[in-house]
Amino acid sequence: MPSQEVADVETPLFQRPIIENAISTEELLDEPNKNVHEFIEFGDKIAEAQVDTGEVVSSFSWKKLWKYTGPGFLMSIAYLDPGNLEADLQCGAAAGYSMLWILLYAHIAGFLIQVLSVRLGVVTGQHLAQLINNNYSRPISLMFWLIIELAIIGSDIQEIVGTAIALKIILRLPLWIGTLLTAMDTFTFMLLQNYGVRKLEAFFMALISVMAICFWVEMFQSKPEVGEIFKGIIIPLVPSNAVVEAVALIGAVIMPHNLYLHSALVMTRKTDRNSKSKIKEANFYFGVESALALLCSFLINMAIVVVFASVFYSHNNIKSLPGLYDAADVLSRTLGSGARYLWAVGLLAAGQSSTMTGTFAGQYVVEGFFGKIFSNPWKRVAVTRGIAIIPSMLVAVFAVNHFDTMGELLNVLQSLCLPATLIPILKLISSKDVMGKKPTVMETNNTNGYQVINEVGVDS
Repeated sequence: MPSQEVADVETPLFQRPIIENAISTEELLDEPNKNVHEFIEFGDKIAEAQVDTGEVVSSFSWKKLWKYTGPGFLMSIAYLDPGNLEADLQCGAAAGYSMLWILLYAHIAGFLIQVLSVRLGVVTGQHLAQLINNNYSRPISLMFWLIIELAIIGSDIQEIVGTAIALKIILRLPLWIGTLLTAMDTFTFMLLQNYGVRKLEAFFMALISVMAICFWVEMFQSKPEVGEIFKGIIIPLVPSNAVVEAVALIGAVIMPHNLYLHSALVMTRKTDRNSKSKIKEANFYFGVESALALLCSFLINMAIVVVFASVFYSHNNIKSLPGLYDAADVLSRTLGSGARYLWAVGLLAAGQSSTMTGTFAGQYVVEGFFGKIFSNPWKRVAVTRGIAIIPSMLVAVFAVNHFDTMGELLNVLQSLCLPATLIPILKLISSKDVMGKKPTVMETNNTNGYQVINEVGVDS
């Protein structure tokens, strides 16, 4: 019979299998006693499952919630980075309390989007970068990668320079030295990974607590008008002179790279993806934890808006809006010298924590789109830090006087990059090929002496 040439037709979008190395019938029959999970591959597992969440429980359990607590609070740090702090203070300085409703709704929208990101990771066993790489054509995947890399670089500039500003306020170091120290100490703090994911999560939660204490103490010192706070939360109003600040506030709160990060962090919990009840439990508790983490984030961000609405907007004798460094002087003049250092410590905690989570996000993005191209973790950190340190150093040396304006524009950049992350998330989460009966395993049943192989799927 003459050979027929088969055309090489590219697999259509969303028709490629998530699991390429599915267990075969021959493998299962040859080794019937072998654990079926050993055959299943979900691609390169960058986030290793380290925390055992135990058996499924029928009722709500605080102990169970504690086992799932961690990824959401690491995710929430992106809602508290120096870019957010600058957007908050300029929002309060330019519009007073009137745009607190934007902050609230942005956090609610962020929560809904983060839940979608969580579901992707829990149900598929892959994070967002891997899913995009596996389900989109290469040119489109590269386009998404370029956009998210641009967003990460923009965020890193704010985080690194923001930390350098905090060091300048506290230690009076030049910005370029603070920038170098920030890039280098990231390597030191990344060593915390060697002590386990729970200790790493505890460290980040401690930094969040530092921010909460510093900024809430300043809020009480500023003696805000409580009625105006509730009015700003309830009544939607955007002053005509604060449109850019409103857009920047949204971009600062909902950051594209954070969705990639969260979908990977949930895989640090051991989840039996062949169990529908276990998947539902994981989605539920991760959702509760995310809500609590973002509530804390909202209260911290609100405190900063309220402080500058009280001390700057209400008594504004300065023509230009303050930036991260000028904010310390504003607080020192209005609330006393101690407020200057409270601001600096909170800014340092925000910058240091966000640079580390930004590094995590950069690693997940690079390895999700290109595989494990680095053999050692420190090489990945060096590359991701190097990508950010060059533009950050240029800003610190040549454009320090324009950093505040640049920070506002970088927040707007996050808003512009956000659709390129939302579109694939919505497409993937609504795809039955991705979220339907995946992963597929094989189940054996003895029927009249014959072994029957059945496909078993787990619905999302």
